[in-house]
Amino acid sequence: MIHRNIHLIQRIIFLLFIAAGTIRLSAQARTSEAGIWIVDSELEETTFTDEGDDITFDFEEEVGFGISFNHFWTDRFSTEIAAQKFGAEMTIGVSGPAVDFVSPIGDADLTSVTAMGQLHFRRATRFAPYIGAGLARTWGEVDPVEFEDDEPGDSERFDLEAHTTWTAAIGANVRLTDNVYFVGEMKYIPWEAIAENDPDEEPVDLDPVMFAAGVKVRF
Repeated sequence: MIHRNIHLIQRIIFLLFIAAGTIRLSAQARTSEAGIWIVDSELEETTFTDEGDDITFDFEEEVGFGISFNHFWTDRFSTEIAAQKFGAEMTIGVSGPAVDFVSPIGDADLTSVTAMGQLHFRRATRFAPYIGAGLARTWGEVDPVEFEDDEPGDSERFDLEAHTTWTAAIGANVRLTDNVYFVGEMKYIPWEAIAENDPDEEPVDLDPVMFAAGVKVRF
């Protein structure tokens, strides 16, 4: 399954490059950008009902970081590969006729890699917005909280199954100098997270919305 998803990503990236080649090149020289980002995220709260009790997974997000490489094939079309590291403290809340409590359950360390095509507007101006869409590969691991009455092995770190899905983004570049840009972006990735090697477990909808700010150097 993992190898099949990796091959799918490779085919999509290849198709993006082919599509870019069919677009008429403008007089502007081709350029590339390398970026470094600060990444914050908003993860989806998920609630299940089990035997009359409402079970809620919630998150206290932590700031992460990212890197990106973007190549312009025309003055309006580019392809970007980016990676983001972010995380959150996870809590579980149970509410029902006989019980009502909230407890921490662990720290989630999450990673996403995205490959997308981007369409840029007003690129010759100081403020240049863009939109993008493509594929995302997401995975992570959870470090559970250790409680005093845990048996040995109960609190071992476990992996979240890798997942391939679509992604979409909207952002803007603000020119600081001819070669340095400030950039802000919002990116959405639908993600149903499930523990690896545990297909019977109920998936948790993380669906991260990432808010990122960074600096790009054009060369």
